[in-house]
Amino acid sequence: MKYTDISRSIEVKNLNQLTLLEFAFVHINGRKVNEIKDGILFSVIPVVLREIGHAKENIYSDNFLPVSAVFTVLDQLGFCYSRNDMEPYEHSNASGIKKALYYFCDFSPNDEDSKALVALRNSFLHTASCLSKAMYDSQPNYNFSFDKNSDVLIRHPDVKWNGDFESLSEDMWTYINPIILIKLAEAAVEEALNCLYKGVLQVSCEGGGKELRHRFLKFQPK
Repeated sequence: MKYTDISRSIEVKNLNQLTLLEFAFVHINGRKVNEIKDGILFSVIPVVLREIGHAKENIYSDNFLPVSAVFTVLDQLGFCYSRNDMEPYEHSNASGIKKALYYFCDFSPNDEDSKALVALRNSFLHTASCLSKAMYDSQPNYNFSFDKNSDVLIRHPDVKWNGDFESLSEDMWTYINPIILIKLAEAAVEEALNCLYKGVLQVSCEGGGKELRHRFLKFQPK
């Protein structure tokens, strides 16, 4: 399966004739506009990736906005897709972010980096902060800081924070390189598309493409 083959295939089809994998192709192929016979399909993912690219170059939006959008991309990938050439993710109800990191970013299931990224996403979503205090004793606590000069995605502290604010110090911070994180999300989309071309991408959405279409694609008729 090649890009040109799928692109030509959808151009001569009406919306109700597209297959599940053709909807997936539109979702992740990186083009903002996809012309089909009876209209135009817009995908959320390339729009988000373009906005990440814009936001990361603006001094007033180069921290919170692009990183927040990265998690949107990863969540969509993990929600929609898996691979038939890998063992299924061990927990079927795990977050889309953890699944995307496993299937498309070479992370181990539920490893320390995955836990940290999900915690960062949750802290952004709930309080717009870089701090994540665990709800249960078995969960890790994090105080995140961005380090764009780091040569790794995540630098974990030697001393883990136990959730006590009285004891929190700089040597317990977890450092994230947002530039590497953005590149990770972009590479994950490319890997999902490569999996589609290789025939190993599995689409998890329900309804033979209808859920994928209604959740993440917008149709503009001619």
